Amino acid sequence: MKKSELVKFVESQKSLHLYKNIQDAFIEVLSCLSDAEFEKVKNGLIIMAFHDGVSGQVMHFPARKNNFAVMQLYIPKKMPNDVLRWVVAHELGHVMQGRNWIESDGIKLESNASEFAKRLGYPKTDKITKWLHPENS
Repeated sequence: MKKSELVKFVESQKSLHLYKNIQDAFIEVLSCLSDAEFEKVKNGLIIMAFHDGVSGQVMHFPARKNNFAVMQLYIPKKMPNDVLRWVVAHELGHVMQGRNWIESDGIKLESNASEFAKRLGYPKTDKITKWLHPENS
């Protein structure tokens, strides 16, 4: 896929429009997807990014005829770039799963999403784990 396609998709995600670093992270991670994976994202994903200090927000989207997923992200201002990219890649792994978690899944879907991120080149390092879960450090 061409970079212009990636940029067009990211620019279409209205909740990202003020956040260049988050746009850059999405473009970088999306560039690692296969063409088929990108088509699934492009045709079926809406990104809702919540930022530090925001309790809620409303975004209006055009009607869609097909099923779609909504990726909700809370992005702290001080989130390191490697953590941001891992989160984006991990959540895209959930998009590729095409369904919601059910209790019988246990941690299987989380592990699968982390493996997807790793396949794209974004493994969950000790540094990322410590940043996401400082209470376990």
